[in-house]
Amino acid sequence: MATYTLTATCRDQSGLISAITSCIAQNDGNLLNLAQHTSVDLGMFFCRITFEAPAISVSSNESKGGEPVRIFSPAKFMAEFSEIAQKFDMEWKLYDKSVKQRMAVLVSKTSHCLYEVLLKHADGQLDCDIPVIISNHPDLCSIATEFHIPFFQIDTLKGKPACEADIQALLDQYKIDVVCMARYMQILSPEFTRRWDNKIINIHHGFLPAFKGAKPYDQAWRKGVKLIGATAHFANEDLDQGPIIYQDVVRVKDTNSIHEFVEIGKDVERRVLVEGLKKYFNHNIFIHDGRTFIIEQ
Repeated sequence: MATYTLTATCRDQSGLISAITSCIAQNDGNLLNLAQHTSVDLGMFFCRITFEAPAISVSSNESKGGEPVRIFSPAKFMAEFSEIAQKFDMEWKLYDKSVKQRMAVLVSKTSHCLYEVLLKHADGQLDCDIPVIISNHPDLCSIATEFHIPFFQIDTLKGKPACEADIQALLDQYKIDVVCMARYMQILSPEFTRRWDNKIINIHHGFLPAFKGAKPYDQAWRKGVKLIGATAHFANEDLDQGPIIYQDVVRVKDTNSIHEFVEIGKDVERRVLVEGLKKYFNHNIFIHDGRTFIIEQ
């Protein structure tokens, strides 16, 4: 059996679930999970369905002259579903679970997020391939070597256009689908982020847009905050203002030092970045007018 995930977004209207599930059933698909949400504020419908379908081309009965077993044809399903999508003015995508997306990881000198991503990937918790790590410093090369992943250092002294051209060349070379900024401490240009619209996932050390800029934990400590948070979001041309994917917090004490703030913050960043990536590769994220809706059961 093969497993597929179908995502669909459109204006809320009657008959949507029936039309979607009927098309899957008529193509010999068996529903495994259905998560749906209607935003009453926007009048928008969001749906994520996981289903399985026969993937064997010829049955044992057919080879013996018996009745053939119908198989699921992605091309046939997409052709039929496109008619439904046109009727409801629907945006939709079909994902084959066996086809993994390829993610590049951008890093600088800080290792905690990179380690977390690579460890969770090695444990099978991130459903993707990681074929390359790119950095503007040599410091984390040994980690890439430890995980047997090619590591490339780019020269930021060449200027942003040339630097980003080098990054893009590597992304093209390794056929990258999505980029993870695991504490990559460089601001990407609007041109670069537009090219990778909603395909660059960043981790921010706080609840956006609080405590932007240098020494965020120092700023937080001096303000006497009682919660430390982190935000996984899509990077866009507005610095730290992209659509939010996942957030979490941990309580801190007034007796904690700045150093303790930093260490506590690292734990939150690790957890939030991985959770954000999981939701991306699990196709839980829907974006409408710059706002995310996480649809999951």
